[in-house]
Amino acid sequence: MKTANIFCPGGADSQSGVAVRERYTGCYISNCGRIPDVPLQLDENTGPFVIPIWNSHQGEVKAAEYVWEHIQEAKIKITDVWPKSIEFWFVRRIGAETTYKKIGSVFVAKTQCSGFLAKRTAELVECALTTVAFDEYRKGAAWDGVLVAPGQGEDDPEYQVDAKQTANSNNFTSFVRFVPTRAFCADGSVSVSWITGVTMPAFGASLGDAEQSFFEQMLGTVTDLKDIPKLIFVLKRTANVGLIFEGTRLYAGNLLDAEEQERGEIVVYEEAGVTAKPYTEELHDLFSLSFPELGANDFILHRGVNTCQFSCPPLGLYTHGYEVDTVEPVIRFYISKLFQRWDDGAKCTQEQKDFFERHKAAWQEKGSEFIEFSVV
Repeated sequence: MKTANIFCPGGADSQSGVAVRERYTGCYISNCGRIPDVPLQLDENTGPFVIPIWNSHQGEVKAAEYVWEHIQEAKIKITDVWPKSIEFWFVRRIGAETTYKKIGSVFVAKTQCSGFLAKRTAELVECALTTVAFDEYRKGAAWDGVLVAPGQGEDDPEYQVDAKQTANSNNFTSFVRFVPTRAFCADGSVSVSWITGVTMPAFGASLGDAEQSFFEQMLGTVTDLKDIPKLIFVLKRTANVGLIFEGTRLYAGNLLDAEEQERGEIVVYEEAGVTAKPYTEELHDLFSLSFPELGANDFILHRGVNTCQFSCPPLGLYTHGYEVDTVEPVIRFYISKLFQRWDDGAKCTQEQKDFFERHKAAWQEKGSEFIEFSVV
């Protein structure tokens, strides 16, 4: 029986709608317009809302960049984050010429389906949503077809599905479910993973003293590696970066001294949300099922069109970022600190112990530079 109501851009037939239907079986799905329309509804609508926040090729979804700003302003609380394999179907009118000059779709298809478009030398006509693109095509837009979410056009007698495999390899999108802060209520009776936001100065080729001190404080007292906070998103902004962590609760007073808090170079947004299952575990499950090469090494770098992802599966670390050269020093420092915690006697699983033993000599010799990422 349908009991819940979830608001998502484009409604049930959009990529977000498909993700919601699979995630929350039997829920009502209400169309809340476009992704940028959501903030205008927060004062009157308690949600919950689901929107895409990240894509493995696109990076941060630009239309959803306000999610980070709303975390900083304590306007929303995140209640779920999960990844989903994304495919686009190529649909055209029955009897149309087999040309590929112009294809309509949501703008992120430009990166997610870049191989399909390049092979056909097609120009993407960017739309707010796949559902909007299909509506425009139905109204007579002079395109050669549309790239849409699976299911659209399948049973329409005027249209045919020409291709169901159009996305680049390892293409997945991360969705976030959130509510206005006033509507948030954490259920303390279930196992949870807390979401914490952190603002830092923009990263350079190496971490500054303040950033190193922050991570030292975060990881320096961990006695069991199952309790490590995990960095899942690095969001690029003009003068700083936004970091999203999951795991145990993080408090500013435990990570920054009074002087550091006064300076405000690093700011901690405590309890930005809570989820029933860690996002890193969701990624592990998705990769095992759909993208095994993203989990087939101790150290992995996945390069998308406009993004990167660093992974260390034995430690359960999966971090989405932007330019490789600016995010990589953070990941190296982070992993090296976990080697130090293990070497100092922190508890870990047998698999993790085997992992540390495999790389111990190299780590002792080269520090964080011992890591060699397998590029996918």
